[in-house]
Amino acid sequence: MTRLRIAVLGGDGFVGGAMVRALAASDWAVPVVVGRRRVAATASGVERIQADASDATALTSALVNIDGVINCVLGKGETIAKNADALFGIAGTRPGMRIVHTSSMAVYGAAVGDVDEDTPLAGNDWYSIAKVEAERSAARCGNVAILRPGIVYGPAGPQWSVRIAEWLTSHRIGDLGAAGDGYCNLVHVDDVAEAALLALRKPDAGGQAYNLSMADPPTWNAYFERYAKRLGAVPITRISARRLRIETKLVGPPLKVLELVGRRLHLSTSGLPQAIPSSLLTLWRHEIRLTTQKAEQELGVRFKPLDEGLRETATAFLAAAKTGLRS
Repeated sequence: MTRLRIAVLGGDGFVGGAMVRALAASDWAVPVVVGRRRVAATASGVERIQADASDATALTSALVNIDGVINCVLGKGETIAKNADALFGIAGTRPGMRIVHTSSMAVYGAAVGDVDEDTPLAGNDWYSIAKVEAERSAARCGNVAILRPGIVYGPAGPQWSVRIAEWLTSHRIGDLGAAGDGYCNLVHVDDVAEAALLALRKPDAGGQAYNLSMADPPTWNAYFERYAKRLGAVPITRISARRLRIETKLVGPPLKVLELVGRRLHLSTSGLPQAIPSSLLTLWRHEIRLTTQKAEQELGVRFKPLDEGLRETATAFLAAAKTGLRS
């Protein structure tokens, strides 16, 4: 059986890496990582092409003899826009090439309640606006399936696993009271990868969008509590509204400045606590729930139970912390 060559743009990232592993484990695909970095060694069964996925000329060359694409490119708004222009410009000329574009629940902006895929898109910050515009470019092609994952967690996940674990184990967050009563639309990174592979193999997935989240998401408070127990970060600390304001308004900005200065001067900031951005206070209160019946019924996605996912995630974090490899 001839395997299809599937390019993964952003394949060196957290979500992209899960896509590469899932493709490599399949019996029908060969993953081809397309990225800027020059990497000497390649995992068995994985090809690499060094190219800038936001450069139309470079990307056109990289996608020669490619049967499908999974797009996981992240970055600043300009990077997201350039990548969308490059990729979907190519997609418009190659209707036979199936493409899966990884978007985000952020495209729903400030929408509340149960949100399905027909909810109007409305970006309300630079990231969500860039994601909305990328989706609109994808929709014009017709052969692009769009995934809208919620809060992507899993072993070594930098944002919603490692960062949250560091804050929980240092008792900087915990029970936030009313400030943490929004819904946490969690989806395991392996489920996102499964959805991408299913969409690639479903002929009529092109032109469709799919929400990805566990069916009955916990509140952020419940997520913090269950994750903290797995991490052994108990008893759970009650964090007052005043303390949250101090963390985000007084402590956060100086920490962010130190991080940026360290990055500019090429100094290690690994021992520096991560700032808790004030934008998270809005997210942790946001009462939005993604409905996922479409992904379950049309693609056949089955979402990993939260306890199983948290067990894997906490075990990985504690093992990395013990060996000094934690980021």
